[in-house]
Amino acid sequence: MIRKGYSHGPFGQVHWRLLAPEGPPTKPDLYCLHPAPFSGLAFTTIMPHLAQERRVFAPDFPGHGGSDAFKEEPVIEEYAAAMMAVVEEQSGSGRVDLMGFHTGNLVAAEMALTAPEKIRLLAMVDVPAFDAETSAKFLNASAKTFAITPELSCLEGPWERGMTKRIESQTPERSFEMFTEQLRPGRLMNKAFHAAFSYDVDAKLPMIMHETMILASQSGLLDATRHAASIMPSAILVERLDIKRAVLDEAAEKTADEILKFLDRTGS
Repeated sequence: MIRKGYSHGPFGQVHWRLLAPEGPPTKPDLYCLHPAPFSGLAFTTIMPHLAQERRVFAPDFPGHGGSDAFKEEPVIEEYAAAMMAVVEEQSGSGRVDLMGFHTGNLVAAEMALTAPEKIRLLAMVDVPAFDAETSAKFLNASAKTFAITPELSCLEGPWERGMTKRIESQTPERSFEMFTEQLRPGRLMNKAFHAAFSYDVDAKLPMIMHETMILASQSGLLDATRHAASIMPSAILVERLDIKRAVLDEAAEKTADEILKFLDRTGS
């Protein structure tokens, strides 16, 4: 059963989810870093596939999910500092593994750079490693606050993305809980995207020396993910173009298989 808790971080309380194996853990803890503007809730379907021999944590970034509210202009470095506080409190002196998805990959990257001795392996799934031109194009739009008005029409965009266009394999209940989760940052819903587009991936990713598996699905981030693998010295690119949607839900077992294959390989 997934249980929940809180850790004290540099920016307030950080909420997390934890799934532990039935027996004593025999592998390093795995921390799952979520996509914006959601929370660790995004990993609840895949966590049982990952927690066979290890504890799996899914924390919420500051300002997201159940974590404390955060500042108007966050940066990836601050999200990483908050996540490291959870790691230090929950995993003690042991080294841990990281899994990122979308924006969560950039947080994982920054954690590896700021605490390299604490991080063992990285598994990155669909990395938003956009070139400078693409990032600049989206930077201004992502800086805008989400307009909350008395009219129901202010929710039309999130509703269409989360409910109207949901895939058939995702139940209305799952779609609805993800829809409501993306609303929890309120007017600051877009700010994590702004932090991501502000992060200098071309400067940061080449500095990561950790062994990294980069998993690319057939998504709009395919080219960006390939770019990430090309600039990271110790990255292994695994393309699963048969995974075309719902990487953490419909394709949870396939995604988890690739991650565990990498984390559990002999000699790691």
